[in-house]
Amino acid sequence: MMPASTHERRGTERTDPVVMLEGATPGPYVHPPPAPWAEGADDQLLPGAFEVNERCLELLVHAARRESKGSFSLVGELRELLKTADPGVRRRAACRSFLLVDMEFGNSDWWRGAGSHLSQYARLPHWGRSFPPGSGTQLARAALLVAWNSLRAARDPGTARVLLGMTPEVGDLIASLKFDQIDRIAQKRFRFVRPRWEDRPAVWRRLLLAARADSATLTGEFNVYALQLLSGELLR
Repeated sequence: MMPASTHERRGTERTDPVVMLEGATPGPYVHPPPAPWAEGADDQLLPGAFEVNERCLELLVHAARRESKGSFSLVGELRELLKTADPGVRRRAACRSFLLVDMEFGNSDWWRGAGSHLSQYARLPHWGRSFPPGSGTQLARAALLVAWNSLRAARDPGTARVLLGMTPEVGDLIASLKFDQIDRIAQKRFRFVRPRWEDRPAVWRRLLLAARADSATLTGEFNVYALQLLSGELLR
């Protein structure tokens, strides 16, 4: 079971050793405003996760309705479900205690160079598809700020890393970033921000069906399933 709340933990100093990116120094903790629709998901564990999840879903729905050929394969597989996902469905789907977005959070090698050698990973990822530049940059920056804030404020960084789908080393690297580094990474690496489980449309189908049914039982079952996936991926 996850911890109950971390509102009283804001400002808690990290005592565990961190791996610092070149030129990085710790900065002040900045807490995003709480999400009014995220109360049921214990958004305190990852402050701001609801907004990032909702924005990711909005972009996927927009791509499905435009029938964009350059979008993720996930969109093609779930086009009808996404096209009919109204704001209420999107809010319920976004209301998770974990992040529905990934940005190489399991790739320590990528993150070791991301902060100081921006040209090293400038080429397009091998999958070739990404969010549009403007919205992709905004989503990448928002996801990184959620991760940065959550890791620095958490009394239990291990729980935060699981909810972010992040390895310990990547967590330490992101927690050491400065604001200008976050901005540069978001601008240069936005193509690497992805829907989590993009290659597993069945996971997203289950999420969207639970949100559409507005069923507490289906939602609870999906949350357990998703946390099992996140934990299993980090143990590989």
